[in-house]
Amino acid sequence: MKILLLYLAIFMGTISSTAQKEKILTHHKADDRYASYSPDGKQIIFESNRDGNWELYLMASDGGDLQRLTSNTHDDRRPFWHPDGKKILFESNKNGRFQLFELETKTGKITKLQLPEMEGEPIFASYSPDGKYIAFSSGKSDGTSDIRIVSNKGQNLEALIIYPHRNLYPRWSPDAKSLLFFSRHETDNKDDEIYRINLDGSGKKRLTNWPKHNFCPSWSADGKKIAYVTSMENSRPEIYIMNSDGSNQQRITYNNDGDTLPNWSPDGKKLLITAFRNGNYEICELKLD
Repeated sequence: MKILLLYLAIFMGTISSTAQKEKILTHHKADDRYASYSPDGKQIIFESNRDGNWELYLMASDGGDLQRLTSNTHDDRRPFWHPDGKKILFESNKNGRFQLFELETKTGKITKLQLPEMEGEPIFASYSPDGKYIAFSSGKSDGTSDIRIVSNKGQNLEALIIYPHRNLYPRWSPDAKSLLFFSRHETDNKDDEIYRINLDGSGKKRLTNWPKHNFCPSWSADGKKIAYVTSMENSRPEIYIMNSDGSNQQRITYNNDGDTLPNWSPDGKKLLITAFRNGNYEICELKLD
């Protein structure tokens, strides 16, 4: 009995500690998702369906000064900052299928990225650290997806990962030598696991081996840590952090609701997460110890 009470005290203390570190930045009855800090840490880009369809929004890092960046009858989704902080890469289905676009934050100018012919639609796109290349998944109608790399001008398309399963969410290492992604190619298409692979296709390493799903990896700016999401069986997704080699995996959120889509602050002291709070998804800031 004493052991049980001690465990409960420790567990409740962990929950309280986590809750104190969390700050909800958006407060809306719609869903706000997929947030990330600008390279200087002063602004946050995110997607929201608060106006009936998915649009891109910009706000200050404290949650103030909200600006709507796109206004369409179609969906604009999954924004990603250019390293110079002046442009945002995103996906839009304005032509009936998802394609990649760049948006200039100061002028609002939107330019379509002209990709070579390929099977599938580009999703989960990210810039390389120097902004010269873009990695993305090509989502196909059968539910599978490859990971491809293209220049920021839409040229020299290369296939990096082709497995007969879904391979999603490529994220560049800060030194631009490798990518993180999650895949089901070694789990009989049942569980998502996180992998690291060199840009030449060599050195593939599985970093997670939890039951059920591990997904949405995010590098810290110094390349030493990876934040990611784990969803055990019969449980909501929670945020974990591990070393870049997959060691020292630690759970950092303990909530009854779901936490997902982590992204690091430039100084490595905070995470932005998409958190299910009060019946919808909100953008939350999580301070790290």
